[in-house]
Amino acid sequence: MKKNVLAVVLVFAALLSLRAQAPQQPQMKLEDVQKALSLVDKPQPAPDKFKAGLEAITAKESLAMLTYIASDLLEGRETATRGYALAAEYAASLFKMWGVKPAGDMPMRMGGFRMGGARGGTPPAPQERTYFQEFAMKEVSDSQTAISIEVNKSGSIKSRTFQGGLDFPGGMGGTDGTLTAPVIFVGYGLSEPSIGFDELKGLNLKGKIVLLLSDAPGRDNPQSPFQTKKELKDKYFPAMPQGDMMAMMMRGGPQRFNKITEINKLGPAAILQVTSAGNDASIFNALSVVRKPNDERPIINKPRRRLSLAADTGSPMMGGRGGMATTITREMANLLLEGTGQTIDDLKLKIEKTLKPASFDVAGAKMTIATTAKTALVRGTNVIGVIEGSDPNLKDEVFVVGAHYDHNGAWDGYVYNGADDNGSGSVGVLNIAKALAVSKVKPKRSIVFALWTGEEEGLLGSRYYAQNPVYPIEKTVGYLNYDMISRPYDAETLARSMRAFNVPGAEEIVKKVRAPWFVTVSLTEGTPFADIAREMNQYVGLDLAFRFNALGAGGGGSDHSSFAAVKVPYVYYMAAMTADYHQTSDSVEKVSGELIAKISQHGFLTIFAFADR
Repeated sequence: MKKNVLAVVLVFAALLSLRAQAPQQPQMKLEDVQKALSLVDKPQPAPDKFKAGLEAITAKESLAMLTYIASDLLEGRETATRGYALAAEYAASLFKMWGVKPAGDMPMRMGGFRMGGARGGTPPAPQERTYFQEFAMKEVSDSQTAISIEVNKSGSIKSRTFQGGLDFPGGMGGTDGTLTAPVIFVGYGLSEPSIGFDELKGLNLKGKIVLLLSDAPGRDNPQSPFQTKKELKDKYFPAMPQGDMMAMMMRGGPQRFNKITEINKLGPAAILQVTSAGNDASIFNALSVVRKPNDERPIINKPRRRLSLAADTGSPMMGGRGGMATTITREMANLLLEGTGQTIDDLKLKIEKTLKPASFDVAGAKMTIATTAKTALVRGTNVIGVIEGSDPNLKDEVFVVGAHYDHNGAWDGYVYNGADDNGSGSVGVLNIAKALAVSKVKPKRSIVFALWTGEEEGLLGSRYYAQNPVYPIEKTVGYLNYDMISRPYDAETLARSMRAFNVPGAEEIVKKVRAPWFVTVSLTEGTPFADIAREMNQYVGLDLAFRFNALGAGGGGSDHSSFAAVKVPYVYYMAAMTADYHQTSDSVEKVSGELIAKISQHGFLTIFAFADR
């Protein structure tokens, strides 16, 4: 996470958006609490076939690997940098030492011959894959966006140019380019036919710049159908999720409604959102905030860099991720609307009073979005190995064990070491690889081990694999994800998390949860994951809290989402999120090797049992 003023503004906006759009969780019952928790105080001896693998996973070796991965030498493991390349070579060397087979690309051809091929008439040796899956990414840096608005009112032309970071919250993510398009106002941009309210019906948004209000009508009106109809209230005005908000974002859970995503499906060139509540002063106050540095949270003015998969299709200014979107001020919106004789607040009040759409093409208004940036192609690298399954009929099916290996790099002498995020999860993958390698008995299905690059840039490595899998997705039976598995909960954070389980009759169960061994486990419902995880916990002794998601629903900001998108069921472990998240203070001295080892042992048992069915 880039720590500058713009980043602070964008994170703040993201949290507000989640608050407005996250669906409210239904009230739990006692049986729900019993289903959601697996508490084991005294673990039992594991069956013999698991013992060698379990004994290979230790706190001492976990910390030894993490100490190197999170060292200053690796310079924060930023994607497509020297530090990440060193980390990738280290993981590949461990795979090779343990006997994990390479499962990446074939060696590159040079001049029509493979590198290292035999000379003369000697037949070339059989080629073996490398441990690296490489792919091209577009790198955009030094991006600056300006928005020019031109209004024709009764033959009189009025224009003004607004600068990102000064007149509105920053750039819009584009590469070099200029976009000029007409503007269409769509109210709140909602389609709810059940109450006769459809602001998008009959509209053609393709190639246009869409102006809309955030939120939904009726926030302050208890008589509004958006308040009285439970499903609409849960959709648009949910209660603030309990517990830590950022942790909720990371862990996944039920899919959140996002109207920007829905509108993007209709092909607009850009989306401009005006906050329905508040005023321009709040935006400028956020833009001008001055952070006070300290040794744990230094202010580092690192140039912003954005990466995207080079092969993505879609808007050329968004690297394939749909139309550009940003928040604009009321001043900008009112200039766009000047020729109509109405302000954005006039239109908001009209919609609130009548509860009827007020969408229209904004005649006489034209907007130009101009972005300048430095661009380049760079290479990303996933590290991939495989242990072949033991069953001749099932070894073509694979289970993938993965974690993101990248972090946020270094600048001005400061290193974002990323010990917890996500050196710890990467060590978890390495632990399971070693455990399976030393196990005399192998699962029936093959196990693929993957360390992803580019997660911090938008799940790039895992997304690339899901689109270009080494083993067919239709043969991929499951995915395990580790992200931040080294920091134990403290009593206060655990108490906040336990509020969700405040159900009559569950008090004694909740009291038994131990902060040092509490772990959240998100998983795909309707699969054996929960039952297997519960059964295997008797040999490890963690306190697990399960979060169930439908097949295809990822949620959260980690690599399980890439597999959920292609309908691969997943199980995803995460320990506590702390104030060191994305800070230079995320260092190895603060982690628990014992927690990494226990979570790694539980993952080893769970994927072994799942892949051995």
